[in-house]
Amino acid sequence: MAEKTEIEKLNILRKNNAESNAITKECIESALILLMKEKPFSEISILEITKRAGVGRSSYYRNYDSKEAILEGHLDSIFAETTLALQKFDPISQCKESWITLLTITKTHAADYKLLFEAGFGDKILNRFLSSFNNDPDRCAVTDITNTYISG
Repeated sequence: MAEKTEIEKLNILRKNNAESNAITKECIESALILLMKEKPFSEISILEITKRAGVGRSSYYRNYDSKEAILEGHLDSIFAETTLALQKFDPISQCKESWITLLTITKTHAADYKLLFEAGFGDKILNRFLSSFNNDPDRCAVTDITNTYISG
């Protein structure tokens, strides 16, 4: 069997590092969420997060600038899941299905949203909802036509 080239070895190492980094981030995020169920966000220290996650402080700082950055990443993952699910539907011809999917996913993440609100992320959640639903030019065009029709 042929020996792997240096480039192949580096690619494998990069892939392993990326996977390891993703697991580390997931552990840190989960640790913060669990701690937020026990006490207010403002009272949670980086040391508590790293201890609960089972990672070192250097791993924490390699991935995040702040506790808020962890929550922003968590919010990103919720919105990525929501966006992926909603892309299956045409918002005009499948409006009912879109709303049911949106509300179902929102209900699934209700506990997460509650923790995010308690951490002072209400405005970030609202801004994400608004930007997520207003970034499609086709939807905007339809909305403009609808608004023009309704306003006479």
